[in-house]
Amino acid sequence: MLTLGAEHLRSIEIAAQAAFPEEACGLLVGHTENVDDIILSAVIGSDNVAPDARERRFEVDPGVRIKLEKDLRGGTERLVGHYHSHPDGPARPSAHDLEQAFEPDLIWLVVGVADGHANEVRAWKLAPGGAAFEPVALTVAALRKAQDT
Repeated sequence: MLTLGAEHLRSIEIAAQAAFPEEACGLLVGHTENVDDIILSAVIGSDNVAPDARERRFEVDPGVRIKLEKDLRGGTERLVGHYHSHPDGPARPSAHDLEQAFEPDLIWLVVGVADGHANEVRAWKLAPGGAAFEPVALTVAALRKAQDT
């Protein structure tokens, strides 16, 4: 299960709507509890640096990812996944997404955007063997602040 705060969800939806008709993208930061429960703590936006067809493709800026991974070293938080939008498409990974998936531990959060408005958000992960995606339960909750834990 992936748990994120309403502010995280809103940030992702705003990015998806702002990028329309191109795909938006970014990184998800969090930690794991109870083996399979991922708690999101931050959403890091990125420019879509795909060399072409950005209305159907996304590529997170490698510099954003490298900086994030350096910033996370030695802490309890880690890169847990990424998000991207599907302009005028469903909130499920495409065949191209599956071709590009090479990190089985990362969550894929996909936002469907119709006529410039985010209308659905779903989470996915690679199934064992990597031949398909499988859904991940998504929960929006009020998250505790770090000093409350």
